[in-house]
Amino acid sequence: MGGEGNTITYGVFGTIAVGAVVVDRTIPKASCIEIDVRRVLGFGGEQDAVSTPIPCPLGSKAELLYKAIKSNQPNTPEARGAIVQNAMLAAEEQLVGKLNVKDADTLVIRDGALRYESPTSTLGYIKTMHKQYLSENYAALMWKLLPGQRTPIFHIKDRSQYSWYLKSGDSQYSPQQLGYHDLHGIVRLELSSKIDIETAKEIANQTCYLIPYYASHPSRDPRAPQNLAPVSALERELGRRMGDAILIKRRLQCFLASFGGNE
Repeated sequence: MGGEGNTITYGVFGTIAVGAVVVDRTIPKASCIEIDVRRVLGFGGEQDAVSTPIPCPLGSKAELLYKAIKSNQPNTPEARGAIVQNAMLAAEEQLVGKLNVKDADTLVIRDGALRYESPTSTLGYIKTMHKQYLSENYAALMWKLLPGQRTPIFHIKDRSQYSWYLKSGDSQYSPQQLGYHDLHGIVRLELSSKIDIETAKEIANQTCYLIPYYASHPSRDPRAPQNLAPVSALERELGRRMGDAILIKRRLQCFLASFGGNE
């Protein structure tokens, strides 16, 4: 944050990265594509930002260019996280538009909930249950699921989506052996209800095999088995390309300190 006179303005230097993993099951081979790393700068309270290059010390010609973005966030501490989050969502939507997958045999899985404008062929993959969509009687089914099993499809009317819960993790993985409860490994999937229900059932049945097949293992990922192994690999590659967070923070601190103002 910074300020002028007695006024405090909340802003953020942020780095976002998006990308996709293409898995060719006929080889098999996975590769990261369409990786896009962006550095953004924005302020709350309708304060305009200016694109700012952060020079590298020791005479290097390298620099970190933070591009200014418009923000309609109020001037509060929460604006900082919201600015970065909104920029990331916008980058994700642009990525979805670039992919434009038309192959009927290709299943597109988005890590996270679907946006309203997402293509009908895209599957939303939600690892954390923030909201309960099933009544108590139907929710009891989730406690009985084994890895690779799912609940029946249900309709989320206010979002025009089909959805179902699935137990991730392969048949060799037992949550109880690690002291987890029976709901550990439950994920929820979303699909546009604009497609016919029979096609939705086929896709839902595919996920019963594919999700456990690509589920991560606790020995490699603390978010296992919910976090998919290809997604975990993409996250590592995105993190590598974003740069070392500690070094970038130091460069920002030195840059801001050079003005003798508030950080």
